[in-house]
Amino acid sequence: MLSLLCVATIVGLFGSATVTLGQARDGLDVLGRDAGPQAMATTELYLALADMDARVADVLLMGTDHDLGSGREEAENGYETSRAQANQALLHAASLTGSSEPTEGETVEEHNVQAVLDGVGAYEQLAAEARLLNDEAGAPPGEVDPEALRSYRRATRLMHTELLPKAFNLGLDSSAIVRTNHEEGRSSVALGLVWVGGVGVATLASLIALQLYLRVRFRRRFNAPLLAATVGTVVLTVGVTLALNSSGGHQSDAKDEGLDAAMALARAGAITTDMQADQSRYLIDGEFADNYQQVYLERSQQVLFRPASNLEDYYARIAEVPEAFPNLPGTDGSDPDDPGTLGYLGQSAQDALLPGHGDALAEVLAAYNDLQVEDQSLRAAAREGDLETAIDVRMGVSHTENGVFPAYTDALDGLIDLHEEEFTAGIDRGNAALAPWTWGLPIGALILLILVVIGVRPRLAEYR
Repeated sequence: MLSLLCVATIVGLFGSATVTLGQARDGLDVLGRDAGPQAMATTELYLALADMDARVADVLLMGTDHDLGSGREEAENGYETSRAQANQALLHAASLTGSSEPTEGETVEEHNVQAVLDGVGAYEQLAAEARLLNDEAGAPPGEVDPEALRSYRRATRLMHTELLPKAFNLGLDSSAIVRTNHEEGRSSVALGLVWVGGVGVATLASLIALQLYLRVRFRRRFNAPLLAATVGTVVLTVGVTLALNSSGGHQSDAKDEGLDAAMALARAGAITTDMQADQSRYLIDGEFADNYQQVYLERSQQVLFRPASNLEDYYARIAEVPEAFPNLPGTDGSDPDDPGTLGYLGQSAQDALLPGHGDALAEVLAAYNDLQVEDQSLRAAAREGDLETAIDVRMGVSHTENGVFPAYTDALDGLIDLHEEEFTAGIDRGNAALAPWTWGLPIGALILLILVVIGVRPRLAEYR
């Protein structure tokens, strides 16, 4: 009976460990190859849509001068590229939302995906109409045809009241799905660890009981095979537990320091794309210029927050950030009215930094400040009535070769790549921690069973 109990508990240890290791591998696969990459892709939807609207605004701003900045052809090619990226991102979003738990009717996420799909078609029609009307009117740079401007207003209103909010929410929803899957997987593994530990203790108890019984009943000082099985059980139980804990830690690091940080920075890039498009809208639509200026400030505060009530104050406050880095203004608590340096590029970005990556964030902050310096020059020229200079500044900001906005996106993409590499490395480390037990667990369990048989067989043979 004791021998059968030892066999049963060893089999139970093998089963519980196998199930728990499988749950850990599934969690890594979902995060690393399924929900994680798809969630990262959905953040590109906002960026692609914002870039589409920015390209249309730039084309209208150029008017009849097709060689301003990087040229109209470059703007139109960028529009088509962003449109293709938006369609691809929508496919990723649809596949991600389709994996969530079904509910009655259409889920909110599915509704948002369909609404964006429908809205993109309507936006493209209005944007094409605006470009066509402006071309037919032969409008000079900065003087958009009134009919074309009305069409563009409808297009950008559709973009900013319907498409971009839904796209942003899809990104948040995808993050929530990843977080839910991660937490559920961690809970399952934690429960599995309890089972592994409990069955491991039961196995040890049964082996010790058998060892003591043989010592008393058969007057043997010790049984070497059973001692080896006892040590092997400890090694197997502790080894599986350590592997699961290590894998779980790597998975959490991959999510927190890799995926979550990369997605937050990607949102910063998307919002900044819309910000620099506000510059073009500010120049082509004088009637709503003040609105676009206020929206620019609000979006800037989302990307990098410093307490400021107007753009002039904001420019000054932002200039302090790259100068003070790696210290962030407002974090010392000396001013109770200063909440610190917040936003996507603020304290949260610094907290997510990995060792040795400080220079990458410093480069992003410096490039962001350069954007604000150019914005200050653009608005100063516009206020003075020097539309030509303001347009030159705007076209220079977005110039593909030496513009401050491409320099900013390159720096930001470099930092995002570092976090994505950490995400991939974390998943790989998690899988590596589990890999030895693919064969180690069944072989170890088989050895334990053999040792039990070897240990009790001579004693049972004495009854023949």
